[in-house]
Amino acid sequence: MKNLCKYLILFYFTTVTNILYADSISQQRDDYKQIKIALKNYNKNLPVINKLLHKLKDYSLYPYLQYDILMEKIKNEKNLTLMQKPVINFIKEHSDLKVSHLLSYYFTELLVTKHRWKDLMYFSPKAPKTAKCVCDWYYAKWSIEKKPIHFEDLIKNLLNSNLVSKKNLLNNKKNSNNCDKLFLIPHKYIATPPSVIIEYIRLAMKKNNHTLINYLIKLLPSDYKNTANTVLKIKNNPLFITDFVKTAKSTPFNLQLINYSIVNLSPKHADLAIEKIPIILSHYKMENSDIQSLKEIVANNMMDREFTSKQKIWRDSVIINSKSVSLIEKRIRLSLKQNNIKDLKIFIEHLPYNMQAKEEWQYWKSYVLLVLNNNKIESDKILYNLMKKNSFYSLIAAQKLGISYQFKQSKTIEPDPSISKIKKIIRINELMYWNKYCFAKFEWNKLLTNKSNRFQTMLASYANKQQWWHLSVETTIQAKIWNNLKERFPLAWNELYKKYTKGKNITKNYAMAISRQESGWDPYVKSANNAVGLMQIKNIAFTDTMQICHIKQSLTMQKLFNPENNIWVGTNYLEHIFKLVGKNRVLASAAYNAGLSKINQWRRVTAGKLDVVAFIESIPFKETRQYVKNVLLYNAYYNYLTGKPENILTPLEWNHSY
Repeated sequence: MKNLCKYLILFYFTTVTNILYADSISQQRDDYKQIKIALKNYNKNLPVINKLLHKLKDYSLYPYLQYDILMEKIKNEKNLTLMQKPVINFIKEHSDLKVSHLLSYYFTELLVTKHRWKDLMYFSPKAPKTAKCVCDWYYAKWSIEKKPIHFEDLIKNLLNSNLVSKKNLLNNKKNSNNCDKLFLIPHKYIATPPSVIIEYIRLAMKKNNHTLINYLIKLLPSDYKNTANTVLKIKNNPLFITDFVKTAKSTPFNLQLINYSIVNLSPKHADLAIEKIPIILSHYKMENSDIQSLKEIVANNMMDREFTSKQKIWRDSVIINSKSVSLIEKRIRLSLKQNNIKDLKIFIEHLPYNMQAKEEWQYWKSYVLLVLNNNKIESDKILYNLMKKNSFYSLIAAQKLGISYQFKQSKTIEPDPSISKIKKIIRINELMYWNKYCFAKFEWNKLLTNKSNRFQTMLASYANKQQWWHLSVETTIQAKIWNNLKERFPLAWNELYKKYTKGKNITKNYAMAISRQESGWDPYVKSANNAVGLMQIKNIAFTDTMQICHIKQSLTMQKLFNPENNIWVGTNYLEHIFKLVGKNRVLASAAYNAGLSKINQWRRVTAGKLDVVAFIESIPFKETRQYVKNVLLYNAYYNYLTGKPENILTPLEWNHSY
């Protein structure tokens, strides 16, 4: 009886506590929502915002509200100097949150845009890491101090950034965030010695970064005019190198000039590059290793077009003498594309032993043993060893042998109840409630850092149970728990995929495999080329799908962050591609990633000479090659997890000539 009373009392208090907590969190969410609405008219609603904010000091997203309010204050404050301390204090207090990085970046950009150089120096005593602001920071430093400045850090930043290679901001007069203003600084204030600038020009040539070369040349003083002119001549006309080497001294800079000329000559004129190398060597002495490197530049550009027999012999002799794994592997793929098994054998055996152990080359070693040596025993032995792993080639090996692949699945570790009480978990829960996936992922990764593998495994299970599917996937990657299949391949938005693949030629599991590869189940992800959502739909794919499927509903790209809209459009687009390529997932997956025109181009080259695995491995784009392998593998995993285990490739895909 005593125990029963204790149980009833405990049950009562637990129930009451849960009810009170539910009421509390419900009220906090309501107040949070009211503040977000009020922020749309910050000045008018400031009293309401302050009143509500006071009530939310215990709410887990309180720092995020502080950030939102601080951003509005900055936008409404004319005197930015007054905002420096609040911004600095917030960044220090919440350095572990993504919003502090966003705030720092935004405020730096704002000070640059407003030309508030003193404020910029106070706020950012060290050069910012973002390439977009770094030039302005150096200019600000000089304009205030009027002292000689060192450009080394600036140049390193520009060398390692995409700023000067993908967007020619250095010459864009309309853009205030560029490096042009640095040319206004008199040369007497440039403390970086010309010899250092010359070294960075050499590194820029090594990266084949034309725009950065142009910029660095302008930093050279007038007595380096001859050097500057030589670089520009070779940049504009690589053939000038044969005149240059007649009088050139042997230096690392001049050697790089030679390499730079051949890098820019060989893609379109490999035959000319081959002719020029002996001329260069007759005037300019090089080490054997440097000669080999020069030849490899040309050989690397001799894989995609037809050449004479003599030129092919030259190319292959260079590769046979090479220690470059990437070059040899490129040549192996050319052998596959040409269905030349003898060359395939030669170049696989030329790889370093540890690289021959890679799964793709083990598979093709098995193929060579069977086709050239008729050695089925050794060939099958390699395939059986591949099956012990859990990769694309493991399942391909099983299909080749005609046996079922045995999927390896670890037992899920049930999460400890204490996990839900962790402060970061509580905050992540609220971020997920408000669909702030990016912030949630940032905090989740912080939580995973330096934790035991067991704890990380429990977190993966916890995330999956909470339907935080992208965090479940992220955890399996971070923790390297490849056999935790339920967490690694969650059945995310399963009913929606079932709904929108019903009646289509594509299967639900194939569409899910595409999504798992594209977004890792993050519905709010946006790529660098503006593909959005679960199935990473690009603008052109969206427009085409709306027309092809006669969809007249008022959808916009922004609405594709909604999972249902994304799955609806994405599955229609995938179905369209799938039918265009003969209901073949290999071709459809490659087209989904690289575009239909590329697939058609590759198929014209291979002209039905290849089997399916050779076609996949010979895809020239590394990203697309791996993409196709992953999608097929993920499809197989989803088939297994949903009780429909099949071969990794259908009979149509396996027997098709590519």
